[in-house]
Amino acid sequence: AHGTADFVSKMQIALKEANETGYWLELLYKTNYIGEEQYNFLETKCKSIRAMLVASINTAKNNK
Repeated sequence: AHGTADFVSKMQIALKEANETGYWLELLYKTNYIGEEQYNFLETKCKSIRAMLVASINTAKNNK
């Protein structure tokens, strides 16, 4: 049991990684490495993950 602060820290790192993933997905799409359909699918999934991470961080911070 490392506590809430450790959990929040790990979730913030995961959020940074998810943001970077979104950046790379956009680059792949803009350079025609992936098509629009694949980009839209993956970006939707990435946005969902980011929303879950933000919600988890906010919940953990509010429940201290």
